Amino acid sequence: MTADFLLVSDNNYVKNLGICTYSVMHNMCSQVDKVRIFVMDCGISEQNRQKLLAQTARFENAEMIFYDIDEKLNAVVPKVKTRWHRAIYGRLFLNELPEHYDGIGRLIYLDCDLLMDRPVTELFTMDLNGKCLAAVTDADNSPRKKALGIPDECEYINSGVLVIDVVRWRELDASRRIIEYINSFPEALLYPDQDAINYVLGSEIYILPPEYNMMWMVCRRDIPKMLKRIPDFYYTSEQLEYALTNPRIVHFAGHDMWSFDGITPIAAGVFKKYRKLCDWRDCPRRFKSASVFLKWCLLSVKRTIYGDYLIKANAEINK
Repeated sequence: MTADFLLVSDNNYVKNLGICTYSVMHNMCSQVDKVRIFVMDCGISEQNRQKLLAQTARFENAEMIFYDIDEKLNAVVPKVKTRWHRAIYGRLFLNELPEHYDGIGRLIYLDCDLLMDRPVTELFTMDLNGKCLAAVTDADNSPRKKALGIPDECEYINSGVLVIDVVRWRELDASRRIIEYINSFPEALLYPDQDAINYVLGSEIYILPPEYNMMWMVCRRDIPKMLKRIPDFYYTSEQLEYALTNPRIVHFAGHDMWSFDGITPIAAGVFKKYRKLCDWRDCPRRFKSASVFLKWCLLSVKRTIYGDYLIKANAEINK
């Protein structure tokens, strides 16, 4: 079996791309015949391209393929400016993969600010019940559904991990429809690409268990308190506790994993593990302020007390 992944990056996020793709190859190359990583390139330097290819070459059955889509992003021209970089729209151009890759049936899109910590081979064979996408629901599920007018029977998902049925995506003309929605209703969009994907494909989404996109804000000590703050959260306490000790993918959700800003010991432990292994291991940590540095120091103390992040997770659950 060939496992196909899609990521998007510009030169500013290349070290996130580097550690993320390393975690993918580390977990997947021993499980499948081949791992192919398609990178939608929004301005990666030639030097960084070569570094990514050299890291990929460490795995005999892995391949990385770059596609320059910098100019194609001009097709997405929302009239309302947002804080998001335009590279977030890169995943919408999966139709730009060359014709000789048209045989791809299933593709897993990954944000660069996440790390895989267990194989996800089952995502390539699981039954999506005829749906176009599979994903994990977002903590903003109900508020965003209400704001966007998404029907009650649909859920609002986080687009950091998307299991895509490529054939169904093309049948639905999903790329064109999502881009058209972004350009037509930019004032309604808080998370432009994610909101548009949810609105356009709401009835075409199959919901995954939370361990496939374990967001750092869920990796907290007190799950009951979190569920009390979000009473209509899609997942149960039992599902979240299982995901906490068995995360397949840990998502830093917009936080800089290299500064540990706001990251819990569980997520920080996963980052520490892959930072040591990847070719970006010598990149320095960046602390935005003294308070962020203090947070990092406190997290280091917690890791010393509790040890490995899985031990930490079990300690939290068994309190």
